[in-house]
Amino acid sequence: MSSFFAAHLTQIYFIYGLAFFITGIVLYLEASRSFSQLGRQLPLLAAFGLIHGSHEWIEMFEIIAPSPVTTFSRIFRIVTLAISFGLLVEYGLRTLTLDGSPHWRAARWVILTVFVIGMVLVWFTWGSTEEVWPTSDVWCRYSLAVPGATLTALGLYKQSRATSEEQPETAFSLRIVGLGFLFYGIPGQVFVTPSLLPPSNFINSTLFLETIGFPVQLLRSVMASVVLVFTVRAVRKFELKRQLEVDRLNEDRLKAQEQLHEEMIKRESLRRELLHQTVRAQERERSNIARELHDEAGQALTAISWGLAAVEETETDHPSEVQARISELRGLTERVMTELRELTSRLRPAMLDELGLVAALISYADDCTTRFSFPVTAEVIGSRRRLPSEIEVTLYRIAQEAITNVAKHAKASKASIRLSFANGSVTLTIEDDGIGMDIYSAQEAASRGEGWGLAGIYERIELVGGKLEMASSPEAGTRLTATVPIGHNVLENGGPKNE
Repeated sequence: MSSFFAAHLTQIYFIYGLAFFITGIVLYLEASRSFSQLGRQLPLLAAFGLIHGSHEWIEMFEIIAPSPVTTFSRIFRIVTLAISFGLLVEYGLRTLTLDGSPHWRAARWVILTVFVIGMVLVWFTWGSTEEVWPTSDVWCRYSLAVPGATLTALGLYKQSRATSEEQPETAFSLRIVGLGFLFYGIPGQVFVTPSLLPPSNFINSTLFLETIGFPVQLLRSVMASVVLVFTVRAVRKFELKRQLEVDRLNEDRLKAQEQLHEEMIKRESLRRELLHQTVRAQERERSNIARELHDEAGQALTAISWGLAAVEETETDHPSEVQARISELRGLTERVMTELRELTSRLRPAMLDELGLVAALISYADDCTTRFSFPVTAEVIGSRRRLPSEIEVTLYRIAQEAITNVAKHAKASKASIRLSFANGSVTLTIEDDGIGMDIYSAQEAASRGEGWGLAGIYERIELVGGKLEMASSPEAGTRLTATVPIGHNVLENGGPKNE
C-alpha cells in the first residue's frame, strides 16, 4: 500500500489541495449569510483553506515540473504557506476570545516572534544550501501550523461547552471540528518533509508513510473534509437557532404592538368617555347651581322683595313693625350672602388662588368636618411652598374627589389629608378607616370606563406627569397617594418664579 501511495503522490497532493480549496469556497459562502459570532469568524478559516489549498497545488507543480524550480517559486510557496498558517493562528485566537477573554491576546505576538526568530536562524544556518527550502517549510509547520491548529481546537472546544446546554447538536459538531483540527496539527503537521531541522530528520512524512501505510497528506485531506462538513453543520445549527430566536422576538414584538394598539384604543375610548362625562358633569353642575340659586337664593331674594314691598306699604305710625321687618330682611340678606359664598367656594375656592394649596386643603378639611358625619384632619409635612397653578388645582380636586368617595362609600369614622413636600416632588395622601375596597377590581372598572371618580383621578394625575398609588383591602380602610414631580422653579412660602 505504501508503494502505491508513493507512486501516486502527485494525485494525493491534488486531492489534498482540492479538499482545502473546496473547504475555503464553501466556508466563504457560509460566512456570507451567517450572522452568528462563530459565522463572523469564518472568512479567516475560508481564507486559510483557499491559500493553503493553493500552496499544495504549487508544491504539486514543483514535483511534476520538467525543469528545475526557480528560487522565486520556492520563496512564493514558503510565503504562501506561512500566510495560510498565520490565518489559522488568528482564527484560533479569535475563537478563543469570542467571550471577551483577554488571556490569549498576547499569544499572537509570542507565536509571531518565535516564527520570525526561528526563520532568521534557519536562513542564517542553511541559507547557502538547498536544505533551506525544506527546513523553512518544516519551521512554518512547527511554529505556525501546530500552535494554530491547537489553538483552534481549544477555541472550538470552549465554544462547544458554552453551547452544550442550549444546543447539544451544535456543541457535538464543534467538538468534531476541534478534533479534526487537532489531528490536522498533531500528527498532521508533526510528520513533515524530511529536513536537517530536528526532529524532522527522523519524525517525518517518510516515517509516517512506512509506518501507517498511507501518506500524511491523505490524513490532512481527510481532516480538511471533516472540518468542512461539521463546520457547515455547526454554523447552520447556529443560524437555525438564531432564526428561531429572531422569529420569536418578532412574534413578541408583534404581540407587544397589538397590546399597545389595544391599550391605545382603550385609552382613547376612555378619554372620549371622560370627555362625555365631563360635559355631562358640567351640565349637571350647572343644573345644580341653577337649582340652588332658585331654591335658596332665589326664594330668599323673592322674600326680600316682598318684604320691601310690605315695608313700603306699612304706615308710618307703626315704626316698630317697620323696624322688625327691616331686621328680618337684613338677616335674610346675610343668609343669602352666606349661601352664595359657600356655593362659589365649592366651585372654585378663592383661598386656593389667594393663599395656595396648603391653606385651601386645611380649610376644606374643616368644612368637611362640619358637613360630614366623620372628622377630617389636614397635615402638612416639609417646607410649605406655592406650586404651579395646574398642580395645586389638580391636587385639590383629587382631595375633593377622594373625600367625597369616602363620604359616599367608605362608612369611615375618620379621614385624613396629608400633604408632603420633598426635593423635586410633592405628595398628597388621603386615608380613611372605612370598609375598604378591592383595588384590582376598582382599577379594572376604571380602565373599562366605569367608576368615574377613580378614572377622573387617574386622568388628572397623568396630565401633570404624576403617579397614583392605592392601598386597600376589604375592612382595612383605603390609602390613596398622589405624587407629582415639581421642578426647582417654586419659592418657599411664595408663588412660582417668573422665568
